[in-house]
Amino acid sequence: MRKNPSVIEYQATITSYLGAAALAAAQADARAKFPEESCGFITDGVYVVCENKSKTPLTDFEITDPRYDAAVLTGRVKAIIHSHPNGPIFPSAHDMTQQLATNVPWAIISLNENVISKTVVWGGNIPTAPILGRPFLHGIFDCYSLIRDVFALGTEGMKAQGIGWPLPPIELAQFPRDDSWWKSEQDLYGDNFKGQGFKIIQRNEARPGDAFLIAVGDSRGNPHKRLNHAGLLVDTNMLLHHLPARNSRREPAGIWARSADIWVRYEAPK
Repeated sequence: MRKNPSVIEYQATITSYLGAAALAAAQADARAKFPEESCGFITDGVYVVCENKSKTPLTDFEITDPRYDAAVLTGRVKAIIHSHPNGPIFPSAHDMTQQLATNVPWAIISLNENVISKTVVWGGNIPTAPILGRPFLHGIFDCYSLIRDVFALGTEGMKAQGIGWPLPPIELAQFPRDDSWWKSEQDLYGDNFKGQGFKIIQRNEARPGDAFLIAVGDSRGNPHKRLNHAGLLVDTNMLLHHLPARNSRREPAGIWARSADIWVRYEAPK
């Protein structure tokens, strides 16, 4: 997959923000602890190795460490890092829930016996990734993440990226989710769009700032037909969206606009 230079620059920014030496130490810890999950945290530019206190360390981690408690009390935890041995590079719904509870960035190191991945970071106060050219990582860079970031950036933030957007900065909620959530009881879009201030509109009413929801892939064969993909209408009849195995992109509305199951428009929640 061809990488966008702006995304490469973003990754360099994250490395600089957390500290290259600290991230390298976290990767070394992940290798040393394999096949169990490693865990630790970054404070004052240093990665602090913690003992994994989980009763199931092959698939989970728990930090019970007075150094961590002290860093939390003084607001010096810059990131929490754990590994996914033989696991995905993206977070689980549980990871996302715990990250929201701590309100600091989290990082995942995915590895197997031979290969260790780059560290993936999300949440907290890290900079927003470029809207276009993002690689797909479920829960971090996916279609809902793109929508949240566009709404958070607002008109001026999107203008800085060369994209017209009519709405001021708006914070949409984060919803922890596992990959392929549409095959389970979870319904990310169907259960939440009204509570976030969106109302259904007719296709012929769609204008920049509106969003489309659609069932794609195996969701169409699902008896629940989850609306598992979404995108945004922006300037000059273009769409922004992010599909699995593709970079986030802007493209003519065309078939997506015509095939959408529903269109929704944001209005401030009452």
